[in-house]
Amino acid sequence: MNHKILSVFDLEGKDLEKFLEKYGDIFEPKYVDLEYYKLYYLGKFDHDRLIFEYMAQTYEIDKVLYPGSFIHITPSFDFENVTYVDIYPNIEDFFSDEDVLKYIELHKNYQSPTTICYKEISYVNLEGQYDLIISSNAGSVSIDCKKNLKNGGYLLVNNGHSDADNAFADDAYEYLGYFKFNINKDHVQFILDNTSYKSSDFCLFRKL
Repeated sequence: MNHKILSVFDLEGKDLEKFLEKYGDIFEPKYVDLEYYKLYYLGKFDHDRLIFEYMAQTYEIDKVLYPGSFIHITPSFDFENVTYVDIYPNIEDFFSDEDVLKYIELHKNYQSPTTICYKEISYVNLEGQYDLIISSNAGSVSIDCKKNLKNGGYLLVNNGHSDADNAFADDAYEYLGYFKFNINKDHVQFILDNTSYKSSDFCLFRKL
């Protein structure tokens, strides 16, 4: 994996015009598939997986909710039951694509069958409860999806759209700590903390 790649536009040997012709604008794709996922996430080195691995190995987590997920299927490599939620157009078929499902099967870290659910709705209208909610640059997930997190469940949140700030200010959440990467972002450490920490990466909370 080339850690020097920063975006799909930096990929060696890729023709930007051909990419745009097939997929459309990078921020508003007209079509997505496994190749798009690899370019969009793996081309930037998806270090989030290191956090998901830690969470799966450290806590008892059965059901995961990922509001505003786009096509970020990386959590399914470490969690067997993930519900992805987004209202982004042209991505519903991605989650049932055979190539995508085979790719997850090849890279997952568990033996049990993989369960993937995709809901094309606003996450404010979600029902059901989960053991872990992932909030990554998707708005006020900690507020709008609080009802969907089990008591004792975990909120993994970055400060995109100030959502970590929302969780720090909410007495329903107990702050546990934050994730710190080394300079190459090929290793992550969970830092236990008992004070608010402004991190550019992910913070971890427990719902009381």
